[in-house]
Amino acid sequence: MVAELLAAALVAYPPPASQGLRSGTDPERTRVVIPRRLRRPLRVPFGSCHVSERHVVSDQLSPALGPGPAYPAIFDEQSTLHYGGTAFPSPWTGQKVLWIVGPEYRGPILIRGHQIDGKWWVGFDGYQSRPWSEMHVRGTGKWLGYPSYTRVRDAGCYAYQIDGTTFSRVIVFRAAP
Repeated sequence: MVAELLAAALVAYPPPASQGLRSGTDPERTRVVIPRRLRRPLRVPFGSCHVSERHVVSDQLSPALGPGPAYPAIFDEQSTLHYGGTAFPSPWTGQKVLWIVGPEYRGPILIRGHQIDGKWWVGFDGYQSRPWSEMHVRGTGKWLGYPSYTRVRDAGCYAYQIDGTTFSRVIVFRAAP
């Protein structure tokens, strides 16, 4: 465990733009100002793929991953995001993901991601174009859902890092055709 954490701290990721991602978030999405303090270093785990468990967060919503207050939903029982059913411009593929924000949080949320067992960044949105390097959403004190696309370039193990003013979470998932 200590070796994995040390290895993760030493990983230097190439900039997202070097992999074809557009900087920032989709301007069509609700405008959310992200404070500088939310731009914490990426803490994606290194090594083994211990996926986050899927669970019910509300009886009115799909099961989702992670402890919240922001949860990605629409994964299968093995926490796998299945891509291939939607046509995206090459070399990116992906699938719809519903981001759910619980009522216990109010404020901005920054979502980014990277492959655990490889070199690829996670992209967001950009259905007919190149994906964005991050996603911004806001908690408003009530249950909210933000439809989006998670974009990947290859199968493997990935992690989202979700940063808010009162929390920072890493959620691990698999991507497969």
